[in-house]
Amino acid sequence: MLQAFREHKRWLMFIAMVLIIPSFVVTGIYSYNRMSQSDNAIVKVGEVAVTPEQFDQAKREQLDRLRQQMGDNFHANMLDTPEARADILRMLTDDVALSQTIAKNYVGVSEADAVALIKNADVLKKDGKFSPELYEQFLRSQGKSDQQFVAEIRRDLAKQVVIGGVADTHPVPKALVEAMHQILTNERLVRTYVEKTSEHLGEVSVSDAEVKAYYDGHTKEFLSPEHVKAEYVVFSPESFKGIQATPEEIQTYYEQNKNRWTTPEQRRASHILIEFGTDKAAAKKKAEEILARVKADPSTFVAEAKKESADPGSAAEGGDLSFFGRGVMTKSFEDAVFNAKKGDIVGPVETEFGWHIIEVTDIQPAAVEPFEAVKGEIEREYADQAAIRAFNERADEFSNIIYEQSDSLAPAAEKFGLKVETTDFVTRSGVTDPELGRIITERVAEMLFGAECLKEKRNSTAIEVPGNRLVAARVVEYFPETERPLAEVSPRIGEKLKSEKAALNAQAAGKAKLAALEKEKNLDGFSDAAWISRQNPQGEEVALVNAALALDSAKLPAWTHAVLADGSYAVVYVEEGRSHKASEAETRGLARELTSIYGSADRAGFMEALKESLGFEVLRPDFVKGVEKNTDDQQ
Repeated sequence: MLQAFREHKRWLMFIAMVLIIPSFVVTGIYSYNRMSQSDNAIVKVGEVAVTPEQFDQAKREQLDRLRQQMGDNFHANMLDTPEARADILRMLTDDVALSQTIAKNYVGVSEADAVALIKNADVLKKDGKFSPELYEQFLRSQGKSDQQFVAEIRRDLAKQVVIGGVADTHPVPKALVEAMHQILTNERLVRTYVEKTSEHLGEVSVSDAEVKAYYDGHTKEFLSPEHVKAEYVVFSPESFKGIQATPEEIQTYYEQNKNRWTTPEQRRASHILIEFGTDKAAAKKKAEEILARVKADPSTFVAEAKKESADPGSAAEGGDLSFFGRGVMTKSFEDAVFNAKKGDIVGPVETEFGWHIIEVTDIQPAAVEPFEAVKGEIEREYADQAAIRAFNERADEFSNIIYEQSDSLAPAAEKFGLKVETTDFVTRSGVTDPELGRIITERVAEMLFGAECLKEKRNSTAIEVPGNRLVAARVVEYFPETERPLAEVSPRIGEKLKSEKAALNAQAAGKAKLAALEKEKNLDGFSDAAWISRQNPQGEEVALVNAALALDSAKLPAWTHAVLADGSYAVVYVEEGRSHKASEAETRGLARELTSIYGSADRAGFMEALKESLGFEVLRPDFVKGVEKNTDDQQ
């Protein structure tokens, strides 16, 4: 099972994507309005409710991932569809169901397996070896202890154990694996010539009449959506900055929390690993013989490790594991290292990996940062915590003013020294600006379009949003869906029509070029030859790759063409083709991927059955648009 975990990439991807930026972790305000959140839950799975705030958070995280992946092609409203909402909610409810199943059925993954997974994460390695320094830096960036992080990985892997038993067992025929390998890896040696749409723009023009005709025939493309102009105030701990601690309080805090500024003792060790193999006793005897040799002459330890150690990560370095603290290595290994003195060679020590001969090569004792070095940090932390306490203590007061004086945000703003902000364009889905979207969340937008805000012109209730903040908003002006005037959209229409005409010209020129080349081969102006495949397209568009691979390799060289995404016309000369026999490793990897793909239907069915068995109830059909669930059980 450990090998399966090592091959599992989800946690390794998570670690790799985490931004290593130190953060100040504080207690949120979830306890403040937990009751109101539960009352406003979207769905309930078993004993656990999913709230709009959790939905908003999951959506923001997904948008952040898409923004990083898509760059300039990203649009903030790309998840504002019933299908996307359904997928996000399905992800949340699947996770809730799995967590309850794990807890009720005592599914667990050992600490050793979780530690092994961490130590095999490439992002936590330096020079090919696990780096305790990188790991400590990662933990600090997350505000977590080693024990907390290992526990999270164990829970996550436990979920994979539950679902993997369903999704990863779908049989995939060998013939299908081989056929898929050929589809992905078959190659063609190509040279290309592209008649670009952009180069034909100067040949075409668009009249006002054409623009008007397109506008009249496509009015739905130019609708300004229903939206409101809104005012809002944000109540947060920032409103209470400036609370200072006394020198005595700072000194006391330092003394009581000195372990926070203590660097634990670290030790450097080298080891020689002898795997159990088929005969554990024989392996131990071999380890004892090596131990005797290196004890007799410690200078031979490096050479013995290079020759005998089964640990590929450290053998080449003479067994060196660099410095590490407690909680990183397997317990028996760690105990042996930390119970020895510098220069001691101990063993054989048994772990799940085999027998170890260990040499302690260096010791870095624990060290405490002096008070003066951390005084500023304590002062900032005290001010932050004091602000949060004051914020939590007065959150009810803020909410009450917003509710009791619901015809204006001014009383609350004046009471707490807040600024009333205005935003001009809030749709039912929220706002397009990602930063503002952390304030005007979908939940806030939903309240603004509710009857109390839209028709009765009342304040919204105080709503929790990310960043430990409460937001209240009100509608200033309502704008129904309207057609945008021709004058406003005509430049965009003109550019679209001009591009379409230029694309037609490019395609005509490309076809003429291809016809001439088929009569007399002339590769002037073509790109250098390059091998392309579906697995490695070398930057070529899918249409071009498919066109090249569609040619019979037995009838090459040959000409073909492809119309690219922007309408450009690519003439393709395919010189030759080749195929590759799959290695055993490639076959296994592709089989796993196909198993996952074909097993997804089984997984989905299992999850739906699991949620039904726990009890699935849709509490907010108005919120859960697009989720195909029977709501009759609510009656």
